[in-house]
Amino acid sequence: MRRDAEANREKLIAAGKRLMQDEGGDVPVERICQLAKVTRGTFYRHFTDRAALYEAVLEHELHAIVVVLAAPVRDPLHFLRLFAEMMMLYDKYLAALPDMADYRDDGVSEAKIIGVIESPLQAAKTAGQIALDITADDVMLVCRMVASDWRLDRVDGWQTALDRRLSLIMRGIAP
Repeated sequence: MRRDAEANREKLIAAGKRLMQDEGGDVPVERICQLAKVTRGTFYRHFTDRAALYEAVLEHELHAIVVVLAAPVRDPLHFLRLFAEMMMLYDKYLAALPDMADYRDDGVSEAKIIGVIESPLQAAKTAGQIALDITADDVMLVCRMVASDWRLDRVDGWQTALDRRLSLIMRGIAP
């Protein structure tokens, strides 16, 4: 792919991520293009529809997590924080899909997420940081619970709420 085409694709992914975080998944393609500063034609050269863009956003986030996890993870709290932030995006993506005309639920994204969770989860179990009976599905559930509306916590920001929630959960899943 040409360098400018790759740059445009990255701008679309960044815009898609930001809008999904800020406004949810039901954002018109025009708004995504406006934020990315590209044309609709450029959007459709890279993505068949919004669902394809959102899948690319999730792939991008998963790849970023894989890169971070390539280094030895000593703190399962860091691992859970990465996944909780990604699950916020994933849940907004899932919430938007049924409203999209091109909705498809093939379960591929969830299978990829589970695949990324397995190795660091096993390492945390081996290190005695997490109970042996915790599964990748449990980690996804925990991250979804943690990613729910942070304003319920009555704190100054979502990152503070996320840290507090994850600390409480780590006490619960520790051996």
